[in-house]
Amino acid sequence: MKLSKQLFKFEQRLGYVFNNKDLLKNALTHSSCKQDHVDNYQRLEFLGDRVLALCIVNYLMRMFPDAQVGELATRLNKVVSGDSCSEVALTIELGKVLIIGDGARFSGTRNRTSVLADAMEAVIAAIYLDGGFEITEKIVISLWQNHLNIELEDATVPKSELQELLHSRRLDLPQYTLLEKIGPAHAPEFKIEVRSHSGESAIGTGKSKKEAERQAALLLLQQLENEND
Repeated sequence: MKLSKQLFKFEQRLGYVFNNKDLLKNALTHSSCKQDHVDNYQRLEFLGDRVLALCIVNYLMRMFPDAQVGELATRLNKVVSGDSCSEVALTIELGKVLIIGDGARFSGTRNRTSVLADAMEAVIAAIYLDGGFEITEKIVISLWQNHLNIELEDATVPKSELQELLHSRRLDLPQYTLLEKIGPAHAPEFKIEVRSHSGESAIGTGKSKKEAERQAALLLLQQLENEND
């Protein structure tokens, strides 16, 4: 199947060129469009929801190796929300290439948030079926990078909260000290101590300095808060 110029440009924005062009067309076909031999995106959207979640979970587990299940679940839900999916769809102008029926053409269907989110998940499924999981994961991480960066920035929250708590007690900023770095270069583990000027301290470990500092700050924060209980 030959793609129109518009769909060709969409592939460029997406960062993936389909081998099976019918998969792309199915992923972009809304249920309002009735065409012979062409399925709408509903089944692909069902699959894409799961594929997207797996891609993001893999990324979060690599970036937050010490995070508990509850924290991972919270981050996952934010990254794969309908709002996030629709925002990603807008960045690649997915709405422009949606295939919709005549009745829905003038009702705003093309720009509806829920429609964009569902179609985005369908496109993810189409990439997965066409190129496999490894390629899909790379595309997902690239497209969702802004949302993932926010999650990485949020990982510094315990450090900010610890700083604010110490400031409220008229204490100077905490000091972070690298105690140890072990393991091979491709998979290091850091051990970092954080110490307040009132003498309390805690030690955190992680696959990066940032993650180790975050864990240490969280442990010291819990320690200081428990003192007041």
